[in-house]
Amino acid sequence: MDADKNLIEWNSETTETRKYRACTSLHLTFSDLSYTVGEGNNCKQILHEICGVFKSGQLSAILGPSGAGKSSLMNILAGLKKNGILGRVEVNGTERDFKTFRKQAAYITQQDYLLSDLTVDEYMTVAAHLKLGNNVSVKEKKSTIEQILKTLGLTRAQQTRVKCLSGGERKRLSIALELIDNPAILFLDEPTSGLDSSSSLQCIDLLRNIAMSGRTVIATIHQPSSRLLDYFHHLYIVTSGCCMYQGPVESLVPYLQSMNLICPNYYNPADFAIDVASGEYSNVLPKLISGIGNGRRSILRECPSSLPTSTAEFFTHDATFCYDENANLGRQAETGAGIKQRFMYTAPFHTQVTILLLRALTTIWREKILTRMRFILHVFVATLMGLLYWQVGDDAAFIFNNAGMIFFNQIFILYAALVPTILTFTLERKVLVREHLNNWYNLKAYYLAKMLADIPFQIILPLVYMVIVYFMTGQPIDFERFSMLSVITIWISLIGQGFGLFFGAIFRIDEATFIAPIAAIPFLLLSGFFCHLNHIPSYLRWLSYFSVLRYGFEGSMLSVYDNNRTSLACSDSFCHFRYPQKFLQYFGFAQSSYYFNVVGLLIMFLVIRVAGYFALRYKLRHVR
Repeated sequence: MDADKNLIEWNSETTETRKYRACTSLHLTFSDLSYTVGEGNNCKQILHEICGVFKSGQLSAILGPSGAGKSSLMNILAGLKKNGILGRVEVNGTERDFKTFRKQAAYITQQDYLLSDLTVDEYMTVAAHLKLGNNVSVKEKKSTIEQILKTLGLTRAQQTRVKCLSGGERKRLSIALELIDNPAILFLDEPTSGLDSSSSLQCIDLLRNIAMSGRTVIATIHQPSSRLLDYFHHLYIVTSGCCMYQGPVESLVPYLQSMNLICPNYYNPADFAIDVASGEYSNVLPKLISGIGNGRRSILRECPSSLPTSTAEFFTHDATFCYDENANLGRQAETGAGIKQRFMYTAPFHTQVTILLLRALTTIWREKILTRMRFILHVFVATLMGLLYWQVGDDAAFIFNNAGMIFFNQIFILYAALVPTILTFTLERKVLVREHLNNWYNLKAYYLAKMLADIPFQIILPLVYMVIVYFMTGQPIDFERFSMLSVITIWISLIGQGFGLFFGAIFRIDEATFIAPIAAIPFLLLSGFFCHLNHIPSYLRWLSYFSVLRYGFEGSMLSVYDNNRTSLACSDSFCHFRYPQKFLQYFGFAQSSYYFNVVGLLIMFLVIRVAGYFALRYKLRHVR
């Protein structure tokens, strides 16, 4: 009762404070829906001209054995899958428009992909700013958050970080985040997965209350208990890509009895229905599918007290016909506030970037891998390098050691930025998929915020490293040379982060951590250190212009040894490369320009950032 009361209070408040967004009751209808994966001989049809209706005000369950097609049906209805589909999906009698539909619906995945270092209140505040925009005051946003958290029983966990929440609390938080902008349709993929029986009942009871407030709530469910099944209003059972049953839960057993399928006493009806759908009761499935018209017909809620002589007594009219009367409602939803927000996000671009930037900075600051461990690693390696190459910078006898140290610096800085970005971004990508799918923000805003958030660390950490190494190894005490070398090192770090974003966007974490280091090998070979630039065959020399380490190594060598540097000290009886210009000539850098390398790194930076964005956009469009 308290949950119902809280839900009513919350709905009245959100209706008052968010007049700009109409929350219309939406009925979802689909007809002759087919779905095929693969091509040619490997082609497989998952759904076979399936039909059905999900009404507002009802909690609907999609039930079926593994491989029956329930997840595919859910993903198609939610708009996650767009390829290989035939048929029609309608909202209130009007064919669905994807851009409008994304603003009317929310999808909650089976796994609760959340940023673990944010508190519940911080997460809800970020969602409120992104989903409600600047037209709603901060006071109203806070009030909305408080009401939702109160309704979902998360008030006590408001200041708790996500990683400290229980499984049930994480699931409720996932639901709470999508309720902020009051979606008319809510999709949930197995919401009880990973929860105990008590938490499952609380979750489904919450969804039932949300549905009864006027929303369309659709959930796939895997083997619910009989008690859990009673919480649902509407049941849709799938078998081998076809509809076996569509109607109220209480009519399931009588309908199966009409087909001479008797559910044993004290047996879970859901388990019995799944057994039937799995084909354990001879050849009755074609009869069940044809009897329900493959979803074109639905069962009456009021069943006769005695068993009917014909299954026809159970049926209503054709499903697509029953809801034609609501077609005008769909067209009304296209006017007013709906048409105003149709082709844009609720929050303006600059607000999205600001909110996502602050969230990213908070996450990075609290993430050990991206802060403390990286700082300690840079200091440790820098100190080790300083001790290993102690005061070799001004001694011509150790000039090759000094060049090796300079080259190692670039490799370390590149990998120190590359690997942590791959590890963290690959995991965060799952959060991005969920939030972008539910229309939280523009992908450009997310990518820009992600780049900007890590830039301070990509500047500070290389500077800390260079200060230690530069002075311990005895490089010339010249601020201009130190600045030039630091600029090159920072560019290498920023490009390394860009490579991390690119590989993290397009590959899985196990693939990215293997492919990215391997992909850097050509950069090493064409850097000019192992094989001098003037020794590379002419037909391969042009490839060196695509090597980030060529610009890094060349620019670093010019920073240290160019600009009329005087002759070096010599601790041996004879030093062949006592004059720096001769040493640069040995590597093929004598006629090079420092600024040419800076421009080369700038171009590499821009190219890899743009490539990372398009790789991420491609992944979001095709991974679903």
